[in-house]
Amino acid sequence: MFFHIWFVTKYRKAILEGRLDKFVKDIFTECIERHKYKVLELQTDKNHVHMLVEAVDKKELSAIVRTLKSVSAKIIHETSCFRMGNPRFIKFRSDEEFHRQKPVDERKSFWARRYGYNEISKYEIENMRTYIRAQKGRGEMCKKT
Repeated sequence: MFFHIWFVTKYRKAILEGRLDKFVKDIFTECIERHKYKVLELQTDKNHVHMLVEAVDKKELSAIVRTLKSVSAKIIHETSCFRMGNPRFIKFRSDEEFHRQKPVDERKSFWARRYGYNEISKYEIENMRTYIRAQKGRGEMCKKT
């Protein structure tokens, strides 16, 4: 079965930008490879993530989402410096300094509790891939019109 999954940051804060965006994608990629999940497409926007996933059933889908959200939240809070209300990073001299910083916001919740999904037929996969790839920056385009 194929699923289109989406989930948002806590309070829909627009913090998935720049270094944090790349950091989240790197964490997801590593976690996907380690657990051998079948993720066909992955894209972030400023406050949410879209993925196209192949899973046996909804239980496996739930486990994938739970693992990605919990592992990424833990790593982000342990290694990055950001404020939930202020996504601008402190200017760092090096990547080493970036990873040594303690989080400013000690709350352990980075993602909102819920997630959404739609089951996708095998005939809709290419259309869904195109849709997910187009999500980056889409929120800004909607605001301008």
